[in-house]
Order: sequence, then C-alpha cells, then structure tokens
Amino acid sequence: MNRSERDYIELCKKQLEEKFSFGNGQGYSQKDLELLSNYIEEEKGLYISLSTLKRLWKNSFKQGPQLATLNALAKTLDYDNWQDFKLKNKDYKVAHTDIAIHSEQVTEPASSKPWKLSLLFFFVLLITSLFLFVGSQKKDNPTTKGGISINGPVIFKADKTLSRGVPNTFIFNYDVSRVKADSFFIQQSWNDQRKERIDPMGTVFTSIYYESGFHRARLIANDSVIAMQPVHILSDGWEPHIYYDSSDERFVDFKGESFIAEGRFHLSRDLLLKKNVDATQYFVTRVGHSKDYKVSSDNFEFNARTKLDRMNNSNCPWLNILIITEKNAFNIELVQKGCEAYASYHIGEIRRNGKDNDLSLLGQNVFDWQEIGLYVKDKNAEIRINGELAYFETFEQDFGKVMGLTFIFEGKGSIDHIRLSDTKGTIAFEDNFER
Repeated sequence: MNRSERDYIELCKKQLEEKFSFGNGQGYSQKDLELLSNYIEEEKGLYISLSTLKRLWKNSFKQGPQLATLNALAKTLDYDNWQDFKLKNKDYKVAHTDIAIHSEQVTEPASSKPWKLSLLFFFVLLITSLFLFVGSQKKDNPTTKGGISINGPVIFKADKTLSRGVPNTFIFNYDVSRVKADSFFIQQSWNDQRKERIDPMGTVFTSIYYESGFHRARLIANDSVIAMQPVHILSDGWEPHIYYDSSDERFVDFKGESFIAEGRFHLSRDLLLKKNVDATQYFVTRVGHSKDYKVSSDNFEFNARTKLDRMNNSNCPWLNILIITEKNAFNIELVQKGCEAYASYHIGEIRRNGKDNDLSLLGQNVFDWQEIGLYVKDKNAEIRINGELAYFETFEQDFGKVMGLTFIFEGKGSIDHIRLSDTKGTIAFEDNFER
C-alpha cells in the first residue's frame, strides 16, 4: 500500500491524540500540546517546541517538519525512530485522506511471507553493515543532534541583576561558535512564547523575567536544546498573577497590593476591580513562593489547605498544587466531583491521569476547603486528601532540592495554611496567613 509522508504524519498525530487523550476525543487544545511538549522533554530527553507542535497540528509547515521532530514523535509512541514508525504502520487502513486506526491489520497472503521475510532479513543485514561502517567512520567526527553539528564545547551561563524579586534581568553569556545550525535562541523556561533569537556571533544576551521561581533556561539550535541553565529567582513573599492565557507572558500583577486578610490568602472582588481584571473572560491565577528551602525532594512533608472561589462558569473546575524541584515538579490536580477523567498527579518520573487510571479520590468539591498532603520518605510518596491516604507511589530518579511552591486556580482561589518540612519534623517553611 503506497502512502505519502503526509499520511504517516496524520497517523502519528492520531496515535498521539489517542495515547494522551487529547480533548477527550473532541479535538486538541493548546494545553494538550503544552503537556505533550513537556512529556517529550522530561520523559524522552528530547525537545519539540510548542510552536512546532502547533504548526504540525495546524498543518502549517511549508516544507514539512524536520526529521528530528518526526523521530522525537515516533519515540514518544515507543518506536525506534520515524522509519520504524512507518515500517510498522504501513498496513493500517486509510479512507481517502483521513487516517482510520483499526485494531485489525491487512492480512497478507501466506505465499508472500517467506519472500518478504527473506527481503527483510537482507535489509537488516544491509542496514547493520551500514551502521557499523558509519559508526567506524564517525569516531572522531563532530556530534550531531537534531540536524545540527556540535564541534566542541557549548558555553551557556547566567547571572541576575537583583538578589530577589521581579522584574529581574538575567545576563546570559554564551558561545555557540562551535555549533553549526540555521538559527539560535534563548528560551526563558518551558514556555516557548518567551523564546528570543540570538546572534550566533555574539556572546551576551539579556532577558527580563517577570515571574519568580526556579526556571530552566534553554539554549536552542534550530529546534534542539543544546544546553540548559538553572535560573532561580527568589520571590519577595507570595506572588499572585492572573493570566488570561497560560502560555502568554502577559499577566495582571498584584505587587504592592494587600491580598492576605482574615487568616487566608484571597483575591477579593474589590481588588480584581481595582486591577481591572475582566472576570467575564476565562483566566487562571498562579500563586507562587520560591526560595531554597533546604529540603530534599527524596524526603519531605507538604501540607496545605486550599479551595476554589466561585468565579468563572466552568463545567469541570480544577486546582493544581506544584512542588517545584531543581529538575522537575511534583503536582496534584484536584477536580470537581464528576470530572475525575481530568484529574492527574506527577510524582517524580511517574505521571498518572484520570483517562487511564482510577483517580476518583482526586474528585472533590473544590469549592469547599480541601486538605492536600504529599509525604515523601526515601522516594516513597503518599498523597493524602483530607487526612486519608489516597495514592502511593515509589519513584527512582533524583530531582534535587525543593525550590518553589505554586498554586494554580481555574478562576481564583484561597489558601488557609501551608507547611513544608523534612521527615524529621524540622519546618522549612510555614505560613498561616496571620498578619
């Protein structure tokens, strides 16, 4: 069956949509693509920018995506590479230009199988010989990655102009003179809306951060991350921001405003009016606190009491709590009862979502106060909801120290208290919002 490259790309997209449950079967959203980009980077060690994924899903490539992008997508589906994906999916049925994925495959005549097996064996020998030859020729050759050539060390360093608080300018020193690529960028964090082109002949680039926290700046050649640099901006207390689009760098800032009263964190309606927040639009609130808490992510105890406030109309309201570490983030996402398919948690390298796991215990009345706990001892983690054990996981990877605490509310929310300690009971951070 002859199939075009475009057909295989559409099939790959369909399989990714099914694997990651895009839009609950109702198309895809930007959040779906953001999560996919993060998954590919964190779980596969590869990088595809959000803008690349957008172009791919909108079919807006002029000459088609790069092979490095297609290889990364194939590996996300657990194939060896793009060629392996095409070989193992050549018998899927297609209807006109749409790809229809079926559990049954085209049955081959029995008489053709010995011939095809012999041919396959021949090609395996040929390809193996080619790899051995190429491997022997490339021992002293430059490193290649994602269609670029790296001929020596890459320099990427950062220094900030303020000890804490935002806005904060970071001075990046870089040297990409030994890298051959079409274009180079520095990206502040995971959000590729904050990616800026740099001069490959230059050595200094400055960038302003408007949100504190522990970020991982990226030095990018074409679509490949060639270096990363931790960027830690200590917060000046709690920092709430309202975003109309979670991928946009623009937000409503509450610096200098009073948002702690009556023993809780809370953005009042009067404060929203003062800041000209358009409550008729969809928005999310991020509330962050960041410092070096001197607590290992292998052993810590976290507890918080929080809830959503009644604001935007939403079919499935949610709130998300993140414990930011040096290398990743733990998170627990609560949803309104009945919306458990959208619940999720991320513990170490382990990700669970409500599409293919029973996360019914993360379905709560999110407009009532909820006590959320995460207790980790020697990489054994317990998620507790209102004092009851909900889920248990054991992770393996080392994620370094805890560097930040973040609450994300659909609409806006309140926090009653928060506590972070080591497993011996030594308190690293506590706030009861009594002012």
